[in-house]
Amino acid sequence: MIELSKDNFDVVITDKPGLALVDFWSPGCGPCRILYQVLKQAEQRHPSVTFATCDASRYPDVAFAFEVMATPTMVLFRDGVPVDSLVGAVPLPAVEQFLRRRDPARADAEPPC
Repeated sequence: MIELSKDNFDVVITDKPGLALVDFWSPGCGPCRILYQVLKQAEQRHPSVTFATCDASRYPDVAFAFEVMATPTMVLFRDGVPVDSLVGAVPLPAVEQFLRRRDPARADAEPPC
């Protein structure tokens, strides 16, 4: 997963075509640590999606720009534009469903067993 900052956010996320999922997290957040492990699994299963993390406590202006009010929050980008968000630590099947909702190429894909 790519670690984001103010300096690289545009290059990695908003200036890049395709799907990107940004995990906004904060230190000391237990659910954030759980979600991070889930997203590492999702990243292996979805190599065409860019997975990145952004410390919302270190970059609150970036988080605020995408209406992140709590951590963990995932924001899904398509071609640099935010298209969906999901709040909370969720299991892998929920992350996969979240990605399928916004990926027309995988719209007919069967959920993982």
